[in-house]
Amino acid sequence: MSLLASSSILTTADVHRRVLDNGMVLLARESHASPTVSSMIWYRVGARNEAIGQTGRSHFLEHMLFKGTEKLGKGEIDLLTLKNGGNNNAFTSYDFTAYYFNFAADRWEKALDVEADRMVNTVFDPAEFESEKRVVIEELKTGLDQPWGLLTQELQATAYRRHPYGNPVVGWLQDLEVTTREGMEAYYRRFYNPANATLVLVGDFDVEQALDRAEKAFGSIPSGSPSPPVEITEPEQLGEKRITLRWRSDVPRLAIAYHTPRIG
Repeated sequence: MSLLASSSILTTADVHRRVLDNGMVLLARESHASPTVSSMIWYRVGARNEAIGQTGRSHFLEHMLFKGTEKLGKGEIDLLTLKNGGNNNAFTSYDFTAYYFNFAADRWEKALDVEADRMVNTVFDPAEFESEKRVVIEELKTGLDQPWGLLTQELQATAYRRHPYGNPVVGWLQDLEVTTREGMEAYYRRFYNPANATLVLVGDFDVEQALDRAEKAFGSIPSGSPSPPVEITEPEQLGEKRITLRWRSDVPRLAIAYHTPRIG
């Protein structure tokens, strides 16, 4: 592949952008390279938006969005995906939470229906909430039951004194243990809304028809508010910081982190 061809893949010149009346941003790129469509919704909420004592909520909430809605019961989102030959998943970071579906081009619109539904109708069943809390806590403990997991968590916490980037995305164990269903649902109602979301569509479709279909799915949902900016300023670091951890393995490990300039 030539350098020119490689560069053209990354261009945004053919990305179509539409902003709905409720504030939701739609981005679509028509591509007929294969008869498939990828749909991905990004919410502007992540670990940096969590208050002291409430860490891990963004990641925990990601799990809850697969537990069902008022229309789709437990397991039905994954079952619908499987029956239609697609796949789906999600991930949480410090700055966002994202959910995606991949479908054949003749049935990709099912992704829009699921995402529009669980944006407002996710069910927080008490039993399912407690069950998923145990799953998330076990995920945290499993990550720390290995030298790299523990080392990178302590490295991140040492690199930041005030900014929430110092907290692990999965949260601190003590915070997860006291997380309540009511608190989680309030967090969901606060951050999951059209004004705080961007939908990205790429694939084998007519771009204007795809945008129209997305607007039909999301356009009637009440706006809500975008995430407030994180105003916490990290103090200037005046020198090198070092930490030493003891682990049951005799294999030494080293991790080094550097602060970098702000992107953009």
